[in-house]
This record gives sequence, C-alpha cells and structure tokens, in this order.
Amino acid sequence: FHGYAREEEMKFYKQRLPIISEYERYPVPVKQIEPFTTAEAADAYAMLKDPDIQKKHGEPDKTYPGAVCYYNLPPMAPLAEKLKQHIRPFLDFDIVETYRYARLYGMGDKLDIHVDRGACFVSVSVCFGYDYNDFLKPGQAWALGALDRKADDSETEIIFNLQPGQGMLYPGCSAPHWRDVFLGQHCGQAFFHYVPTDDAVFEEFMEDTETKKKRLAEAGGEAKKN
Repeated sequence: FHGYAREEEMKFYKQRLPIISEYERYPVPVKQIEPFTTAEAADAYAMLKDPDIQKKHGEPDKTYPGAVCYYNLPPMAPLAEKLKQHIRPFLDFDIVETYRYARLYGMGDKLDIHVDRGACFVSVSVCFGYDYNDFLKPGQAWALGALDRKADDSETEIIFNLQPGQGMLYPGCSAPHWRDVFLGQHCGQAFFHYVPTDDAVFEEFMEDTETKKKRLAEAGGEAKKN
C-alpha cells in the first residue's frame, strides 16, 4: 500500500472541495469501530447474496462490471440507524443520513484511491462477510487503507483489516482511501454516509445527488402517465 502515499499519487487530493474546511468545526476521526455483531453481519451478507434481493434491488456499476450494487437498499435502513447511534459518541455534533450503498465484490475488484462527495462528510465502511478461497483464507481480510489528515496538513497512512461486523469511520471528503486487488471469492461491503444537522451549510447534501436523480426521474415518469 505504501506506493499510494507517494506525492505524485496525491496531487489530485490537494485540490480540496470547499466543504472540507467544515471539518474544522465538525471533526471526524479515522478509527476502527465494531457496530454490528457477527450474526447481524452474516444476515446482511446473506441478504446481499440473495438472488431475489439481487433481482429486485440490485443494480449494475460501471466501475465494477462484475459486482452487484445496491443504492439505499430498504432492508438496510435499521442497520443505518443503529450505526448512526453507534458512531454518535465519536462526534461532537448530531448527524442525519444522506444515503447508503452496498456492494457484493468479486475476485479482481479493487478500489482506486479517492475522496468522496459532500454527502459523504461522515462515512463508515462496513464489512459484512467474505467467501474465502485458496488466496484469501478464513481470518484474513481485504485490507482498507486511508490517509488520516491532521490540522497541520500532516498525513498518517492507516491500514484496516476489517472482519465481518467491523467498520472504518472516516471523513469521506478529506481522507483518501483505497483497496488493493481483492483475491477472495466474494466480499460484502456497505457504505453509510451522513452529514451534520446544520442546514445552513449541509442542506444541499442532505438529499444525495443520486437520490435526487431517481426522485426526479420517477416524478417525470408519473407526469407522463398522467
């Protein structure tokens, strides 16, 4: 992972979004958490792999052609609320969910280094489960890397080896994060995103752009019917 921290790899991320300045008022730590039990994680992983759920809610993802993706999967709403309550003690402010996104990865997938949009001001990446093979054995994990940026612009590279039920809390708009090539058979992962309940600053992000697109598309479809 150390190659990702080279200066030439990081030039893009020096161009910070305006919203990043709000982390001074609303700091978000980079830390490992354990919001769900192994049983809850196993149930969520089974849900992502369920053919009926995939048929009803699964979507293609141009970034990961072989993956099954879920935007705002309704059965995950209780998990999002539980997670919100779990991370609240680590924050000095109240939060509201913007959206959640789950993905069932396959062998060969990777996560290029990136930062996220404004709706991801407070983010949590959660592991729900693995299907192991000769290259990823039980007890091993798909490592998740992040750069923890301090107020003085210093950066610390942190690697998390998340097991089912564990997650990484991080400031999604300012902490570059990545994953190397996945060598296991499958991995079930979900991303939960929140913003502070400060309407003056975060109102435009409280309805995520993808949610808004879907709502407007559905409204347009209804208008045509009428």
